[in-house]
Amino acid sequence: MQLISGALKTYAWGIPGGLQPWLAESKSHNANDPQAELWFGVHPSGASKIIGSDLTLDTLLERTDVPILVKILAAAKPLSIQVHPHRGFALEGFNELNDTQEFANAFADSYEKTELLYALTPFTAFCGWRPLEQLTKILEALPIELPVQAFATDVPDRRALFEYFVNTEFPIEVTRAIPEAVGTAGLSEFEIDAYKTVIADYPGDQGALLAVFLQPLALAPGESVFIPAGIPHSYIAGTGIEVMTSSDNVLRLGLTPKPVYKELALRALNFEASLPQPSEAPFIIDVLRANTHSQESPSQESPSGEFRLVLGLEGQTNLDSITIESGQAAVITASEPTISVSTSGVCAIVRTKT
Repeated sequence: MQLISGALKTYAWGIPGGLQPWLAESKSHNANDPQAELWFGVHPSGASKIIGSDLTLDTLLERTDVPILVKILAAAKPLSIQVHPHRGFALEGFNELNDTQEFANAFADSYEKTELLYALTPFTAFCGWRPLEQLTKILEALPIELPVQAFATDVPDRRALFEYFVNTEFPIEVTRAIPEAVGTAGLSEFEIDAYKTVIADYPGDQGALLAVFLQPLALAPGESVFIPAGIPHSYIAGTGIEVMTSSDNVLRLGLTPKPVYKELALRALNFEASLPQPSEAPFIIDVLRANTHSQESPSQESPSGEFRLVLGLEGQTNLDSITIESGQAAVITASEPTISVSTSGVCAIVRTKT
């Protein structure tokens, strides 16, 4: 078992001071800075520090020992519209395309990225494809001419429409018309507000038009969304726990100052996939909460044979005879024994499925 603290990422979309409660080993970070993600794992882009040591976790354990990356994510404004590549494309991209001038360093590693997000606060996002009937109504309400070839059959061609919007420049007035078009299509105030947020945070970014193709989603605390490779998405706002395969492969289409790789993202997208249920994810998040009306701490056995990461969120968490504080995590490899986890506050037990 190794005890670790998170590696902080201060991306522009983060919440100022949003991760401060979990910065366990260092309180020196400026609370006014946008704090976006805390990484718990061995990924070379942000390997966790071993508590009480100057070493990082990747110096003791490999990806085969720690097959997942756990993050606490705090979003103050929308993240990029993005897609993660499947395994074969990630291999090609990292080993071949990264060496080209056009796509230099587009792939962070050679692994597929599949992720599950568990909401700690109310969380909004665009996840998966919007139903074609709704999409058509919105697009028809926008002040543009749509490509005839995309409507050559009874069912509109989602791929043809999306590629048209990816590769066509539109006047800024078209982007500004999105909330009204969503209302004209008869959709909810929640959806209208989601697009108003995007336009306010990214004025003039035509990625907002691509967001029209995606389904807005509202998660209550404790709810989850599972996003396999190939599914387009953009988190809008909120704080949550992200669990993913140990990969940082992100191909962006818009709503970002970072590099956009339209051609690669279009190759990675699965235009037919529907959003799967969280129960289909290859990992599980169990959250234990102390009962304020009882002096007994909730407990759970975490069996051997599965990789496990126990993350302290509030108060103290006990793992047999070891205690971790909020913002600390314990890494237990699959070969290590069964452990008993209990907490006087809140903790998350993340594990791989056997």
